[in-house]
Amino acid sequence: MKKILILLALFAITIFVIFWSSTRWLKVYNHVLYFDNLPEHLEGVRILQISDLHSNHPTRMNIDIWRHIDQLDFDIVAITGDIILGRRWFYGGPIDELDAHRQQFTALAASVPTFFVEGNHESHKFPQISTLMDELGIQFLRNDNISLEINGGIIEIIGTADYSTLRRTGFAEFNALFAEQSDNFQLVLTHQPQLFDRFKNSGINLALTGHTHGGQLRLPFVPTIYAPGQGFWPRYGNGFYHHNDAVLYVSRGIGTTYFPLRFWNRPEIAIFELRGK
Repeated sequence: MKKILILLALFAITIFVIFWSSTRWLKVYNHVLYFDNLPEHLEGVRILQISDLHSNHPTRMNIDIWRHIDQLDFDIVAITGDIILGRRWFYGGPIDELDAHRQQFTALAASVPTFFVEGNHESHKFPQISTLMDELGIQFLRNDNISLEINGGIIEIIGTADYSTLRRTGFAEFNALFAEQSDNFQLVLTHQPQLFDRFKNSGINLALTGHTHGGQLRLPFVPTIYAPGQGFWPRYGNGFYHHNDAVLYVSRGIGTTYFPLRFWNRPEIAIFELRGK
């Protein structure tokens, strides 16, 4: 009986540690990506991705991502949606939710070009979220294609509206973003990874997405079990996917939604360093 109690206690402690680490132990990934014919001016350029922050509300989670970010070196910041929870009856509106991070986001945008695309939790808050981004100094891309000058050359950054918005408004503006192939390196920012199927043949180089949380609750050595918008055993769960020369990355994100738990699934931010082959 004593051995059984000890085993049960060890099991309970293990489960607690896994839950704790999956909500408060941030993983910082450093990915080096190699591309054919990468322009010389983009050699070594580093892109920081932040996704699915969900505001880290103190009563839900309280990860200090900024002490990690302060130690990183990067040239561009890509925020791929869902930085808020986004329900007025649930922890306030977008400005209230981001009060704890306002100073850090402002400093981030003042230091390097910083871009944001809406997630499904912001899509119903337009144009309030656009006003908020202006206040923070962050460029909000919503079916936009901009040319960013970096190291004397150009990188094209395409930011799309969220899939939930596109289903309401139609895909005409979205499709126009990918109608013509470009000679520039193209970085696509979008929230929901299933949109990759709509532009993967357009000649883009790298797409950064989030939304899935990597399933939020995972099992060891098992792929993402469920992702909103894709269902069980999603095609794009987390990590890297390739189609010809196009690379897709699906972030597991940082926060949680209304179910404030993660399991076997540490929150993440990631750096992508571009290199030529």
